[in-house]
Amino acid sequence: MKLFEVKIFHILTVVLLTSEATLRPIESDRYHNYDSLTQLLHEYATAYPHITQLFSVGQSVENRELWVMRITDNPDMQEPGEPMFKYVANMHGNEAVGREIVIYLIQYLCDSYGRDDRISGLVNSTDIYIMPSMNPDGFERAIIGDCGGVTGRNNANNVDLNRDFPDQFDAQPRSRPRQLETEALINWITSNSFVLSANLHGGALVANYPYDNTASHLNNGSYSRSPDDDIFRELALVYSRSHSTMHLGRGCPQYSESFPNGITNGAQWYEVSGGMQDYNYLHSNCFELTLELSCCKYPQVDNLPTEWNNNREALIAFIEQVHRGVSGFVTDINGQPIPNATIQVHGIDHTVKSASFGDYWRLLVAGTYTLTVTADGYEPRTVSGVIVTNSTGTMLNFTLFHNNKPLQPTKFLHHSNEKLEEFLHLYASKYPSITRLYSIGKSVEGIDLWVMEISDNPGIHELGEPEFKYIANMHGNEVTGRETLLLLIQYLCENYGGVTNVTQLIDNTRIHIMPTMNPDGYSKAHEGDKSGYVGRSNANNADLNRDFPDRLNRNKKSRQPETKAVIKWLKEYPFVLSANLHNGALVANYPYDSTDSRNTLSRPAYSRCPDDDIFQQVSLVYSMAHPRMHLGESCPNMVESFPNGITNGADWYSIVGGMQDYNYVETNCFEITIEQGCQKFPWASQLHEIWEENRGALLRFIQEVHRGVKGFVKDANGVPVLNAKITVVGRDHDITATAEGEYWRLLVPGDYQLLVSAPGYHSQVIQNVSVSDGDAVQVNFTLIASSAARSASSRVKVYILGSLAVVIILALVVMSMIVVHRRGYRLSQLHKRCLPPYPCFSNTSDDDSLLKDTDF
Repeated sequence: MKLFEVKIFHILTVVLLTSEATLRPIESDRYHNYDSLTQLLHEYATAYPHITQLFSVGQSVENRELWVMRITDNPDMQEPGEPMFKYVANMHGNEAVGREIVIYLIQYLCDSYGRDDRISGLVNSTDIYIMPSMNPDGFERAIIGDCGGVTGRNNANNVDLNRDFPDQFDAQPRSRPRQLETEALINWITSNSFVLSANLHGGALVANYPYDNTASHLNNGSYSRSPDDDIFRELALVYSRSHSTMHLGRGCPQYSESFPNGITNGAQWYEVSGGMQDYNYLHSNCFELTLELSCCKYPQVDNLPTEWNNNREALIAFIEQVHRGVSGFVTDINGQPIPNATIQVHGIDHTVKSASFGDYWRLLVAGTYTLTVTADGYEPRTVSGVIVTNSTGTMLNFTLFHNNKPLQPTKFLHHSNEKLEEFLHLYASKYPSITRLYSIGKSVEGIDLWVMEISDNPGIHELGEPEFKYIANMHGNEVTGRETLLLLIQYLCENYGGVTNVTQLIDNTRIHIMPTMNPDGYSKAHEGDKSGYVGRSNANNADLNRDFPDRLNRNKKSRQPETKAVIKWLKEYPFVLSANLHNGALVANYPYDSTDSRNTLSRPAYSRCPDDDIFQQVSLVYSMAHPRMHLGESCPNMVESFPNGITNGADWYSIVGGMQDYNYVETNCFEITIEQGCQKFPWASQLHEIWEENRGALLRFIQEVHRGVKGFVKDANGVPVLNAKITVVGRDHDITATAEGEYWRLLVPGDYQLLVSAPGYHSQVIQNVSVSDGDAVQVNFTLIASSAARSASSRVKVYILGSLAVVIILALVVMSMIVVHRRGYRLSQLHKRCLPPYPCFSNTSDDDSLLKDTDF
């Protein structure tokens, strides 16, 4: 659960109690001002840590905390399917009865938990929030015994907080800003999925329900009916009938009005514009009533026990109503929750939304209903004949099917290293069937270099399935790739099983995504950096894109921990295609990055690698899928332009020790460097546009891993051939088959001659391999062992058989010697028997048994 601006206070108060059993009762002989209320709430939070959590949602004008006590069986977490309920009191500072009775309620719930079955069940099944005072400044000015006055009613800015909320019928511009207390409540309400609520007042004795005003604002006693008028009336009746006297509808002596059954429609009583109860109903999932609890706003202290006794049962009964109606979960076909799904009851023009776990609650009176659930990216689902009773809530779950319209990320922000790690762990836990989170090592400062694997069988290399990788944030202050890769992870996970091309991509590719290779540098960089260098290098001030072994051995030095980790990673996985995401330009850059000159500062010159055509092709795929990159525009601080949005690395500027060249020269992986934008560390407000520009290109580039030629290299017995080398005749760049005999060879469309060789085998050539612009063509090789290899194999077999024969003969000789030794020993024993003083035995059967007694 997200609590808006919640401040969890570490309790440092000197505790005046040692256990629940010794907790002193709340004083009924006085009201609690701000200081005593604060002390009391801290004492209860300390005494009942297993069911309470004390926090503030904000501060008043005079900097008093707006305290909230949370009471539930698991206060440190949000339980899926558990509804949220709230009481807010003392909105008008001089209406003090509600303030005191919710303090009693906090004590009653805490003290009764584990002792009273009804209260224990309520706390175990409900997430209860109690705010004793929304207007602590006003209360400090109010006067005890003032039954009908206005002193202390408003906040410290003399504003009536129950006229300060956005109003559905008031479109006029505001003449003053909203009050701090109002803003805090608005943020709290809209950031949580409250289901039911009550706002406690004084000065009358009635349960008041929406709407509080009309479009005409005539204040002529017109009934302003909400779409849920029937359930609001029912909820109001639950409170009034559970109250000792409210249900009698007598009203207060000082006023002439009466309220049948102790309830009223707000506008029919008198109009209130900008009220909190209407705001809850119209801008959140929460159904709220306004409860007028006593005729006297601030009665004398000796009336408080009576007010508590009058309201105690009603307060409990009203909380229990949060469980009525229909509730359940909205999930996709993989069981993943769908938040923000819309739940519509046919015939009622008011919807609610599902919460973060896909859970929803819809309060309804008894009856039979039809419900429809809709969500972006999913087909609607309608269920008819849903029966709701007054006794218990009805559970109804919905499973929605994707409509092949991709779900899009909605939050665009920069992630600190800590938030990045939280994000990755969140998606790894939410989508365990297609993700695996692992670290390839640590940075200089000990931060994990995380990689998210996305595949239909995570953790397993499937035979014949190519492996792809993205790496970002190699330069710590170049952050666009870092954030677009996190968004890509979200996009792939949330659309798997619903969007065909995403599902096929994940089913047929093992994708590895490293959002940051340089977390240490990122921690030093700053948002808004256009072209600077702060944070570019790692913690040892080394440029990681100059730290890899160079193809001409020009940068002999010890490698950085991040570089070593990536090199080790490249040797452990059979990557086929890769991209390294940077910032500072808008171009796709391909090998070679360095010229053949021994001068490490050589001037720019096109440095063509043997696979220049395929590198140009995959670079164009990204560039053309980007709405601006293919235009070849230069950045404001640059003079270069790039035709079609691509460039040879060395032709732009030459670098030594780059990662893309290392991938190509030392592994089977073809890597390019993608500069995603001119600004290195753009503002968070720019990330949405950057994602939209790169989303299609990122997906399209992954698909390129499936072009060219692929297959297996095995011997005549179907056993994979180790160290098989695949050569495209005419190209001076070979690749090596995996230990399972697999290979993938990226190629542009055309006809090729392939040669495969391996030590101990005859080479095999296949002519006229035709590569199309579609999926890779499969070409398998069967290698025949050479005669020398067969002869060597025969000699090995003869040697092994001869060795076995020698071992067997030696074993027989040893056994024979043991037998002879034992027989000689027994004859000597027989001879001893015939020597004095022993008589000589003549029983030959005994002698024979002695001679024949062997262990073999």
